[in-house]
Amino acid sequence: MKSKIKILLLPVLAGIVTISCKQFTDIAEIREVEPLSATVTLTLNLGEAPVPENFNLKLINYNERYEINKTMSASGSVTVEGIIPGIYTITASSEMSADGFTYNYSGSAVNIDIIQEGESITVNVEASKSGALVLKEIYYCGSKTPSGGSYFRDQFYEIYNNSETVQNVRGLCIANINPLTATANLPVWPGDDAANYIYCLAIWQVPNDKDYPLNPGESIIIAQMADDHKKSNLNPNCPVSLLSAEFETYVNTTSIISDNPAINMVMAFWPSSMPQWLVTVFGGAYVIFYPDGPIDPNQYVSPVGRSDKNFKVPIANIVDAVELVGNPNQMQLKRMPTVLDAGAVTVGGTYRAESVARKVKEVKENSRVIYYDTNNSTNDFEVMNPPVIRRNGALAPSWNTWK
Repeated sequence: MKSKIKILLLPVLAGIVTISCKQFTDIAEIREVEPLSATVTLTLNLGEAPVPENFNLKLINYNERYEINKTMSASGSVTVEGIIPGIYTITASSEMSADGFTYNYSGSAVNIDIIQEGESITVNVEASKSGALVLKEIYYCGSKTPSGGSYFRDQFYEIYNNSETVQNVRGLCIANINPLTATANLPVWPGDDAANYIYCLAIWQVPNDKDYPLNPGESIIIAQMADDHKKSNLNPNCPVSLLSAEFETYVNTTSIISDNPAINMVMAFWPSSMPQWLVTVFGGAYVIFYPDGPIDPNQYVSPVGRSDKNFKVPIANIVDAVELVGNPNQMQLKRMPTVLDAGAVTVGGTYRAESVARKVKEVKENSRVIYYDTNNSTNDFEVMNPPVIRRNGALAPSWNTWK
């Protein structure tokens, strides 16, 4: 026999009225709502990746803060019971190791109305290999000044070697993708193969002048401005000093910006009239990748019916991706392809001096940390206060002589 769920229903008031606590109790009514069941089926598009035995299935109603978790086999369907009627994000995920690689499997269906008994839902699942490099910590929301002002030049991105082998970050690119912030109005891209690409608003690149090796357990810091942001002329309330950052997106647009010891990155694609990388404090969607060749800023693409310029990058080239949103109510507003990031993460607001950082998966005997990388930021990340560069003992590379 199905259990019943009690939901508090409040009448809609036509005008603004003042009611006492007793009146509030009088006009409220309790209605018993029958929980629903739905059937979820997976469609597997795994390419050459092996098929895992089981998948973790998650149904999340963000509006009600309600979640159901199930385990299902890779073949067949599963019936989920006890569902409160509403709008759900449904994700399927798994992980397995084979042939020396870690494979991540992820799929999602967003904004799914489950309001009738026996709904049938299909989730498309794709596979990807875990990249050796991961976006380990991102500080994007900015901080408040002593006078209550807003400060955003302290943003940073930490990229960590999560693998067992040396990686070379020479020529590595970091980009934020279109749309800039979470929205339900996604652009439509031209071409029959449009789904095979992501579309970048801006790209910064590590110089190709020499090798920049990164040993296991080492990380690089990319700073918007690689300065000590706690200085009196910047923001004494700022939680970070970024003087030891390996790279910065340097553009001298104001008197407070100086050319710091960090290596200046190359502005590889920047169609905006404002040259500095003042990325949104509301949460962008970011990728790191190695391009197939030189990035030609004249080789851009525009969404259907629009003229803004974007650089398209094959999904196959993406090393890691993280989707950030402005607040928990935007979690289902996906911009990033599910195969790159099936979830999203947020600090919940702006100028909070908080970051998002990957969760620790295991610690090796030599104290080297391995972080979760399931291509689902909802599961892989947590909010940190304060932001910390090289958290958990991550090391700076030897070629950083100013650290």
